[in-house]
Amino acid sequence: MAAQQRGSILLMVLVLIIVVSYVLTKFVERANVEIQGEGYYVERARLRLHAWSYLEVVVAVLADVKAIDNAIYAPAQGWGNPLDYAQIEVPEGLNVTIEFIDESAKLSINELDEGSLFLLFDEMGFNLDVSQTLTNTLLDWIDEDDEARIDGAESREYSTTELEMHPSNQPLASLDELSSIIGFRELFFDDDGVPNENFDRLSDVVTHYPVQMMNVNSAEPLALLSLAGLNEIQIETIEEFLAGFDGEPGTDDDNYFANAGELSDVIGETERGVPLSQQISVLTVKVTVQEKGSSYSLIGTLSTGLETSENGETGELEYPFLFLELREEPGMNNASPS
Repeated sequence: MAAQQRGSILLMVLVLIIVVSYVLTKFVERANVEIQGEGYYVERARLRLHAWSYLEVVVAVLADVKAIDNAIYAPAQGWGNPLDYAQIEVPEGLNVTIEFIDESAKLSINELDEGSLFLLFDEMGFNLDVSQTLTNTLLDWIDEDDEARIDGAESREYSTTELEMHPSNQPLASLDELSSIIGFRELFFDDDGVPNENFDRLSDVVTHYPVQMMNVNSAEPLALLSLAGLNEIQIETIEEFLAGFDGEPGTDDDNYFANAGELSDVIGETERGVPLSQQISVLTVKVTVQEKGSSYSLIGTLSTGLETSENGETGELEYPFLFLELREEPGMNNASPS
């Protein structure tokens, strides 16, 4: 009898040990997840601070170049690698990449008229009927009225489609908005709504930012051909001039145009009213910092012709340029809590 009692007690103790072990295991697993989560947010905050610091370096470099040359023209001025320009050394183990997009190498899609849009789509290789439809559905989306153009579309036409959106009757706030416009969803996005090659080509030529004069120093051939009305010989001559003596763009001997006189000396006189300039008016800067599998990107779009002494996005920091937009972008390899 005593042996049976001892056996029962031993069994109960074993069961209790198993239960306690299971509970402890789950507790440790949960604690690890919480620790990883806290570590993620601490790491994110640290990388975010780095990104802001390097963005300030970029802005300071641009301000220095503008003070010397009175304008921002092209990376050939020496600001293409701002960390080298400022003699900033990146800490070991930290990877920093800085990318520039000259928004003024394009024209505002919200400002283009019917003729310019039609020529653009035609140069992109669309047939006449498709070019006409794209032109008019886009203009109907932007204009303030509800009267559909020929081959265009207003709310009544959208109600017969599977598209959930109706015309906003205001300027595009982003090129991604094109996915809601009849004709564009099929031709500029894939079945999952992801921008395709046509979208990439279009985004090299137009922007939603308020740009009315195209910077010839960085404009794509398609933009110079369809929107500036230059011929292929003029465009080729521009490319040869910008590439410098070695003929390779992106090298130390690259050139840039600083005024209209230099441009006319190279390609001859252009027609009056051609929307060409030699300066960057709107510039997007993307700073990405990476370390040990974590990354953080900070993207700022600034106007080089406007100044502000205070920026609401960044507290009391003073910038010599006006930021039009600031946003964060998670990296593809960002560490995240499980």
